[in-house]
Amino acid sequence: MDKEEIRDDLVSSAQRWARTSIDAYLQEPPDQDFAVHHMAVAVEHLAKACLASITLTLLADIKPSLEDLLLLGGQEDKVEAGRAGLRTVSGAGVVMRLTKLGKGEVPQQLAALRDARNGVTHMGWGRPSSECRELLAAGAKYIDSLLPELSKEPAWFWDKHYETCKSLVVETTSELTVRYTAKIQQAKETFATKTDGLSASEKTALVASQSAAPLPSRWLLHVPTTCPACENPAFISGRDKSGDYGDIWFFPRYFGCRNCDLTLTGPELDLADMRAHSLRTEEEVDDDWEPDFD
Repeated sequence: MDKEEIRDDLVSSAQRWARTSIDAYLQEPPDQDFAVHHMAVAVEHLAKACLASITLTLLADIKPSLEDLLLLGGQEDKVEAGRAGLRTVSGAGVVMRLTKLGKGEVPQQLAALRDARNGVTHMGWGRPSSECRELLAAGAKYIDSLLPELSKEPAWFWDKHYETCKSLVVETTSELTVRYTAKIQQAKETFATKTDGLSASEKTALVASQSAAPLPSRWLLHVPTTCPACENPAFISGRDKSGDYGDIWFFPRYFGCRNCDLTLTGPELDLADMRAHSLRTEEEVDDDWEPDFD
């Protein structure tokens, strides 16, 4: 067994599990059990990658078999079952070993993340949805603290979920803001994919055709705006209401962009600064009005 090969395989595996965890967390409705389970697996694999980068023998179970020792000692040809039968240190054990070696910073909820993974795996028992974000944040924090040991950057590891993970670990960031930020990022990537390989004129023509009409919604009033993700023309749908002074107010209820497929509703509209406003285009002048100098 080659130390570098095992280390790299574990890092790649940790990446896949971590990104899938965030995907499950961001889907609507979120799959809390998958998100927590996959994040815990990612933590364990990356932690084992750190141990492997030092020496493969650190991966050994607390009571290794002769076959385990031969495999980790580079004598795979002497073990009939090969690495498929290898038993390694537990998730708790790998964190303990790294801590003794001065590697990584263990968040308070990391053990709870591991317990939640075990509950889902063995009994189908997940944690309450209110705890999901805190557990995911603990996993993300620990992963970020280990990446320097592997000469890796968080932006590389998390890829498109990098901003989402940064928001996860900031306690003052609301759940709504985390999801809104992720939706904006996904919409940007969708627009980039749609326009990949197009010339400037082709891109302009596509945007013009897509921006000509609003996305269907149950709201019949449409007001033009700019998409907060792809920055192309789009529409807000909503309702109108007469004001106290004869003016008409527009109340947004739904935003949809054909160019990047972004949709926003409810409080997401406030985060995008799409708020109620008057539809009056000219300021009416009251001939009897006089400034008050008192």
